[in-house]
Amino acid sequence: MIRKPKFWGSLLILIMVAACAGADNSAPDLSITSTGTSTSTSTSTSTIASIVTSTSTTTILANTTVASTTIAPPQDPLPNPDLFDAAIKLHTIDAKSRDVSAAVIFEGQVIHTFAASSPKSSRPVNVDSSFRIASISKVVTAETVLKLVDQGLLQLDEPIVGRVADNIGLTLADDRARNITVKQLLTHTSGISNFLKIFFDAGSYDQMGMLTEVLGQPLATEPGSTYKYSNVNFILLGKAIELVTGLTYQDAAKQLVLSPLGLQSFRMVGTYEFGPSDALHAVSGGRTYMEQLGAAGAWVATASDVAKLLDSLNADSPTQHLVSRELMDLMKVPATPSPADPLWDYGLGLRIFVSGEWGHSGSVENVHAMVVHRSDGLVVCVLVNGAKPKDTDELIGAINDAVLASRTGVAATTTVAP
Repeated sequence: MIRKPKFWGSLLILIMVAACAGADNSAPDLSITSTGTSTSTSTSTSTIASIVTSTSTTTILANTTVASTTIAPPQDPLPNPDLFDAAIKLHTIDAKSRDVSAAVIFEGQVIHTFAASSPKSSRPVNVDSSFRIASISKVVTAETVLKLVDQGLLQLDEPIVGRVADNIGLTLADDRARNITVKQLLTHTSGISNFLKIFFDAGSYDQMGMLTEVLGQPLATEPGSTYKYSNVNFILLGKAIELVTGLTYQDAAKQLVLSPLGLQSFRMVGTYEFGPSDALHAVSGGRTYMEQLGAAGAWVATASDVAKLLDSLNADSPTQHLVSRELMDLMKVPATPSPADPLWDYGLGLRIFVSGEWGHSGSVENVHAMVVHRSDGLVVCVLVNGAKPKDTDELIGAINDAVLASRTGVAATTTVAP
């Protein structure tokens, strides 16, 4: 329970009296501050004084001194953060993964962060450590593309694959591919197959070699007809970004999205490239998947920055937005009449879950990543270095368990992935 100061009721009455006497009806500016796991609204003595002196009844409170007051929100969104941390750890570190990092945003503010490592970790992590985010990279690409749509440099219904192929010297084996649109790439309805073996099982490819091979084959389905998840779609979007901006994909994403949002931890890396603040993900020999993935999955970042990225696409958040509300809303509209899966659907670069969350997941060798906006307004990111949970989508259950434990005060006791 939040106990109100005794003077507060009297002060409200006096301010109402002032208003009736012809006061300025504009509301005071209340600043939101965040420290640790709590978010509060602070009203200082000087702020209250300015309200009072703007009225015709200044003399009423001339001899009244009001102390600086901090008013807690009506409900703490994460009242027991230690239980939140314990639940995340239960589903990851206690299930034999090496490292985990998590971040929680509420009303545009990071209200909690957490990081932990097991004794088997090659480099213990902290909340400032960067993890591979795998396919959450697609959110970076989608927001960059939609920023270019707002600027008029791309159109959602514009045929783009033919332009890209001609620009980089690719031959399209299927003439239908030439008319694949920006929207079809964003929604994985292009008809291009997933080619998982080429990305993850077939040894060494560079990106151009991979594109030459996959676009040298017929489409799996008619463009626009069917959802079929494919990393190739977002690699081609990366090439489209380069085509219309004249910049490298990485530079364009940074200039258009990441730098304006202040997301400094985002970097693109190679399969065997690890910076001094990166989690050390185990990698098999003879692999080039990060080089191939590029715009589809080659970014690393901190959990806080990933959560901030997703929050920038929440039109109702007080955070900074780079894309028009119309496009932010369109991102959450399912791309096809039939759901992609009984439990989720896909919009413009976002997964939409029937349980109310929207966001994106990421999976690559020894990487499990999830960032979701929940229906209660929380944005939660969990980044894992290790094999558990076995199914990345089980991180949604871990997040739900963690939030529930924090709010009920009852510790989570069962792992999602035994």
